[in-house]
Amino acid sequence: MGITMSQQEYATAFRILAATARHPENIARVVEERLGSRLPEHPTLLDVGAGSGKVAERLAPRFASLTLVEPNPDQLVGFAHEKAKVLLEPLERFHSPEQYDLVLCSHVMYHVPPSDWGGFIDRLLSFTRPGGSCLLVMAASRGPTYELCRDFTQTLVFSEHVAATARRLRLPHEVIPTMAGFSTNTFEEMYTLCRFFVLEGCFTAAQLAAMSADQVRALEDKVRVHAERCRGADGVYRLEQDEDLILIPKP
Repeated sequence: MGITMSQQEYATAFRILAATARHPENIARVVEERLGSRLPEHPTLLDVGAGSGKVAERLAPRFASLTLVEPNPDQLVGFAHEKAKVLLEPLERFHSPEQYDLVLCSHVMYHVPPSDWGGFIDRLLSFTRPGGSCLLVMAASRGPTYELCRDFTQTLVFSEHVAATARRLRLPHEVIPTMAGFSTNTFEEMYTLCRFFVLEGCFTAAQLAAMSADQVRALEDKVRVHAERCRGADGVYRLEQDEDLILIPKP
């Protein structure tokens, strides 16, 4: 039978993610608190997998220039900033003689095979100037979003796995826990968002295609239960997400 999301559902999920995600403000706060006094007079930012550009936009007042690397042009539709240079390409095709004071990689490493993480982090650090920092952001294996995903699969990777890779590479690093999340005004929107996390993050296309009608119904019912749990006393639906910011200074 198979199970998919429509283009309209995708658009709704991405709209909610872009409009309500709280991680941009968390990243800006950590950059100010942990790096503010260490940044030079005219600091530079490289945002790898920049998505909609919301994080770079939030950090813009702190940086003299922004370089956004994002392979999906649909993500950056409508983004424009006078300080920003946008490159529509993946990290493996990005080359620059410049090094940056902060290299940011937020919610990207889910899409990189864990066996490649060591080389991926090394490449990020190659664009980080001596005395600068690399900041990796990932969902953590705790909290409501983790519980949602764990109800469907046990094989996802989280921030703890990134920290373990940093230890294996003998990189000095600090793990900074934060609380982020998403909100909607209607059950239908929250259901679409939960469904997005489950279908996109917990199953392969082959697994979804092989599902029977009974399996699809059971999956949909389970997603609905999770979405219903997100309703607050004020009627707003909130899906909290524990995240870790892994800060790697470059000597």
